[in-house]
Amino acid sequence: MRLSRHFLFCVLLTFLLMGFAVAQQADTEASIAAPAKPANIDEKSSHVDSAKIAVSDVNAFAVDRQGRILAACGKGPGEVKVLDSEGKEIRRWKIDHQPESIHVDANGDVLVAGVGQLKRFSMEGKLLQSAESPHAQHMRDNADKLREQAIEQLKRGPGNAAETVEAYRGIIAQLEAKKQAGTITPPEVRMLTQLPTVLKVYEERAAAQKKQEEKEPTEESIQQLVNSMMKHKMRIASISTNGKQTFVATPAAVGFGYSVWRMNNDFSGGEQIVSGLSGCCGQMDVQCCESGIYVAENSRHRVVCFDTDGKERIAWGKADRTGIDGFTSCCNPMNVCFNDKGDVFTAESNTGRIKQFDKNGKN
Repeated sequence: MRLSRHFLFCVLLTFLLMGFAVAQQADTEASIAAPAKPANIDEKSSHVDSAKIAVSDVNAFAVDRQGRILAACGKGPGEVKVLDSEGKEIRRWKIDHQPESIHVDANGDVLVAGVGQLKRFSMEGKLLQSAESPHAQHMRDNADKLREQAIEQLKRGPGNAAETVEAYRGIIAQLEAKKQAGTITPPEVRMLTQLPTVLKVYEERAAAQKKQEEKEPTEESIQQLVNSMMKHKMRIASISTNGKQTFVATPAAVGFGYSVWRMNNDFSGGEQIVSGLSGCCGQMDVQCCESGIYVAENSRHRVVCFDTDGKERIAWGKADRTGIDGFTSCCNPMNVCFNDKGDVFTAESNTGRIKQFDKNGKN
């Protein structure tokens, strides 16, 4: 098993984070160059704060054409709060479930979605339509596959210690070879001293996992995990409409990732048109406009645009440590929206950076 110097560097960094003091000496034969200092993103701020609006227990929010803020709040039952642009509450209304996403259409109707439910309200809070999300029945139709996934997960347990053991053994073998050849560096000598202790911990963990895999999970534990998975998968990460069709982003029925479902504006005719989207932190913002369906696919550090049949049109973005040319942090961009001209705006977590692009990703 041959491991790259990059992987050795990652392990070395892990030891530093764990508290192992590995000092790099000036006369070291081989050294790892420190990465260039990133540009200070605060020196190139994309916007400035003009005011702060405080709303408690917010799950999602939207802004209408008049600049009013609509916040979906609560864990279920929940409510929608409507505020003016200064943050003063105008009205609120109750919802009998947790509202997880919200959108205001061109006519001023308010679309609210959550826990497998779709609702349309007037701006005054009158319920106009209500239906089950199309992915909810799809989840129930795949209950057997969900059960298989739960059993596999229970047998596997958290993590895979056996793979970690194999990796550490490979590193130790490489370091021993370098020691025999007389080319080992002082940091690597310290690693070779510490790794056997860490390896023993993972060997014990791997043995425990193997015993767990040999046991059959109980029916109670299977059902508990299935219920938990079903609850998570009933979430609706985002909802939007182009005036003709409505789109929702939801967790995949089996496995990980997200899907996009298309419906008529009365919530009928649900059809899955996109699958395999990669998102983090329960976030998958999908918004539509005349140019298509835009997705802030945060785990892939990109924006991707599909047509209304789910065919990919264009994508842009990359992981960028400075956060200036691409999208920074582990998972960005987190949100996407548009202006009246069709320009695309993205928002990022951690940095709070907002970027503006044309409909084809040029900024």
